[in-house]
Amino acid sequence: MRRAGIRRSFVAWAAASVAVLAIPICSSVTAMADTPPVPAATTTAFQVPVRFVAGCLLLTVLACDYPPPLSTVTPSATTGASGVVAFAVERSATTSRYCVAVSVNWRNLTTGVAGTIALQLVERDPSGPTAPGDWCRYAPATVVTGSGMIAAVADVGAYPPVDGYQMLVHPGLGTFPVP
Repeated sequence: MRRAGIRRSFVAWAAASVAVLAIPICSSVTAMADTPPVPAATTTAFQVPVRFVAGCLLLTVLACDYPPPLSTVTPSATTGASGVVAFAVERSATTSRYCVAVSVNWRNLTTGVAGTIALQLVERDPSGPTAPGDWCRYAPATVVTGSGMIAAVADVGAYPPVDGYQMLVHPGLGTFPVP
């Protein structure tokens, strides 16, 4: 009879030990399961780039490009954080010295939220030579679009160069999902 009592108390002790050890393990597993994974950042170039012509007025004929070159900027969207997009612009190699303002109009097709963001030009260092790729550089702009499918249209802004003109050949267009 005494042996049965010892066996029961050993089984009770073992069960209590397992329960005490299981509580911290189960709570840490639950805590890990509650944190959503961070999505990897993805960059999507717009399917249609922006094309435009920019030139100078006849008052500054000696500095004008004849004929004015067709310039292209390719907007892109980088997603990673939930509901956030960073728009950026890369300018193709061109002989044009005119840097134009680029704006992006976007709409979340899932929620209907919409907005416009202007991509600002980065000041270049005038003290040294400028490589063709560094002539017109744009600072990326981050916007909160919310999660869903985003459609965006990029355009050269409404601000032509002070001593010239700009004409949009066609706007850029891109669609991409945002986590």
